Amino acid sequence: MSPARRRAALLLIAVMSVNASYTVLIPFVPELQQRAGADPTVIALTFALFAAAKTLSQPLGGLWVDRWRPGHVAFVAQLVAAVGIVITAVARDPQTLLAGRVCWGLGEGLVTPALYAGMGLLCRRYGLSSSRLIGNFGTAAMAGFLIGPLVTGVAAPLGLEALFFAGAAVTAVTAFGLFQAIPRSGEEEPEEAEADAAPTADGAGAGSAGPWWMWVLALGALDLFANVIYSAFEPMLPLYLSAGRDGSVRGTISVVFAVGLATFALFTWALGRYTERLRLMTLIRAGMAAMALGLAGLTLSAEVAPVAASFVLCMAGSAVLYLTARRGLIELRSAMSRQGKAFGLFGFIGDSGNVIGPIIGVALFGWTGATSFLLLGVLCVVALVGLAVASGRFRGARATEATGTTETTEAQVEAQETSPRPS
Repeated sequence: MSPARRRAALLLIAVMSVNASYTVLIPFVPELQQRAGADPTVIALTFALFAAAKTLSQPLGGLWVDRWRPGHVAFVAQLVAAVGIVITAVARDPQTLLAGRVCWGLGEGLVTPALYAGMGLLCRRYGLSSSRLIGNFGTAAMAGFLIGPLVTGVAAPLGLEALFFAGAAVTAVTAFGLFQAIPRSGEEEPEEAEADAAPTADGAGAGSAGPWWMWVLALGALDLFANVIYSAFEPMLPLYLSAGRDGSVRGTISVVFAVGLATFALFTWALGRYTERLRLMTLIRAGMAAMALGLAGLTLSAEVAPVAASFVLCMAGSAVLYLTARRGLIELRSAMSRQGKAFGLFGFIGDSGNVIGPIIGVALFGWTGATSFLLLGVLCVVALVGLAVASGRFRGARATEATGTTETTEAQVEAQETSPRPS
């Protein structure tokens, strides 16, 4: 295996490990209630504080990445996460349980910008396709979500402590793997990386199209939008599928979400290989359109087949937006010397969608029922119109800038031709 493939594989394994942390705890909720004396409020805080610690610590991790090295930050962050896993495993009271989850989330948040910065370093050092690596990254992330409950279900007879201790050991080993996988920043940076550039509608670098942080905010908002839509689905679809039905619909809900998540993983992998030459704005429009159509389709029927088909369309659109936002950030040349800050800010904005999405979903569904899907679809259409307007203005500004530059150049040539020449 070549050094590039070996390092990329280690990075993707770490991504799976990090994302498995989100779901590995779910089957053990009843046992945690008994062991730590946790009431429903504490259980809710167990998940909420983990997500909050991960979200809030990403900008800090980004600053650290720029001041130190991504591989070193990833190494320390994974060790912090391992400590949090151990504390969670041995918790016998609510305070210790919550402290363990906060420590766990802190480690996961610190490592996230290091993973993204490491991905950018690998692309530049070895000439890897950013689209392809991001596609693999997204597939690995989704595999982690699916592996968490699967591993827990298979290894449940070992007990919570043994399983979590094993998980902490795997996380520690992953720390050493990331230390080896992520190149040292600065060794492979091209000299022009410091140029003031930003991604245009076709994903290439542009001239003075705005400061780097404005593009990070825009791409983060795109990721926020996608995360809000998906995380709103998590409470909305079970409520929608169970409304007016007798008996349990757990199997139906599981099938719908499994098909949707598998679609996301497959589309992210495929998009990374076959859309590298497509412009970023084209991909964004396609993703928004697919989500709008899927959301509209959800209002037609609450039967399993049409709901699953519409959800698949939504997840395909979500995969397009996931890939586009990260590809745009990696190709943002003006942020190459500050990728830690860029990915830290991007992750903070995007992950905030996972916090507010369920609240928006429950509120909308309780207020309007199935019409809530249509309202979210209208939001996608509004975003599409806004993108069209913004894209048109951007092209106009770029054309004006190019025209002004041409006029200046012609004026300079004319002045040179009419100026006196030395004899």
